[in-house]
Amino acid sequence: MLNGTKKRSRFTAKFAFALALVLSLSGTSFAELAGMGDSNAPTEEKSERGIKALIGIGGGNSMITDDGTIFMALRIGLDFGKLLSAGMWYVTTISDVRNYNVPQKQLVNYNSFGAFVELFPLRFNEQMSVSVPIRVGGGAVNALENGDEGFESEDYFFVADMAAHFNYRITRMLEVSIGGGYRMFAGIEENNLENMDFCTPFGELRFTIRE
Repeated sequence: MLNGTKKRSRFTAKFAFALALVLSLSGTSFAELAGMGDSNAPTEEKSERGIKALIGIGGGNSMITDDGTIFMALRIGLDFGKLLSAGMWYVTTISDVRNYNVPQKQLVNYNSFGAFVELFPLRFNEQMSVSVPIRVGGGAVNALENGDEGFESEDYFFVADMAAHFNYRITRMLEVSIGGGYRMFAGIEENNLENMDFCTPFGELRFTIRE
């Protein structure tokens, strides 16, 4: 019962954090849309070059040990012109899955972080584009068994993924993206788990604020 309560509390905390970021993005978008409706608002000339900051939140679904899980992703980085973005990322699963490869009941999840590069090979106009994000990094597999007080890191790995995204600028600053790709792991070997238990296709929905 105690483990179940802690699990629900941890899930609630992650969900509340993600919801707060989404509400923040929505507030920024609403304020910008309101400004666009003001005929007296000053117009700014768009810069075709230069380095600009970005911050984003995303989430989607993937597979662990043949079971579905939901993940949340955070990004912070820089836009280098219109063809390249780069920065840091963090991904965590917000739903735990059962590890059926061990006799005792065990739940697993993972956290990972690293660097990303995102290429923009195709732009239809100022609002729509197609991008190819590439992420590399590392992380830890966390496990929880009966009697444990909480999840513990029991294995470490390298991870890399590549995806294709369709991006649409809702406002000058807020961009929404939808896409998917494939995520690969290396170095997983504890608890009768292996790399292919985590390698998975994934789908992702992202919200990004760009300068």
